Amino acid sequence: MHKNKRLLNRHSISLYTNKPLPSIKSNKEKKREKKMRLLTHNMLSSNIKGVTNGFPLRIQVEKVVENQVEINHDFLRNIFPKIHWKAFSDASRILGYNQLPEEPPEPSVLESDVDFLGKFHHALLELHLEEGALFCPETGRKFPVTKGIPNMLLLEDEV
Repeated sequence: MHKNKRLLNRHSISLYTNKPLPSIKSNKEKKREKKMRLLTHNMLSSNIKGVTNGFPLRIQVEKVVENQVEINHDFLRNIFPKIHWKAFSDASRILGYNQLPEEPPEPSVLESDVDFLGKFHHALLELHLEEGALFCPETGRKFPVTKGIPNMLLLEDEV
C-alpha cells in the first residue's frame, strides 16, 4: 500500500486512476433523494419571466409513494412556521391524505399534540410524488415529475 495514501471524499480524484471516485450511497439514501416530498413542493414556485403569482404550483398525480422516515420533533417544530399551510394542506389532499386541518393550528399544538405531529410528519416527509406534474398557477406551464424529480428547467423564451 502507498505510504501517502489519504482518505478521499466523493469529490476527490483517485490517486491511482486519476478518475473521480464514485459516490457511495446506501439504497435507503438513493431511494430518499429520488422522491419529491410535500416539503419540496411547499418551497417551489414558477420562475417564468413575467410571472407574478408562481406559487403554489398545482399538482397532477400519476403515482404517489409512501416511505417511512424517522420522526424528528425538533425539525417539525422548526419548519412549521416556514410552511405555507393552505398550499401544504391542499397538496396533501391532492395526494390522497385528508388528515390535516384546513386551517393552520396554533403553534402551541406542536408542543402538546403528538397525534398532530405524526400527521404533519407523514404529510410533509413521507408522502412522495413519484410521477406526475406541477403546473404554474398563472401560465399553466407544465413541469413534469419523473421518478420523483421535478424538472423545473425553463425554456429560453421563459428566462
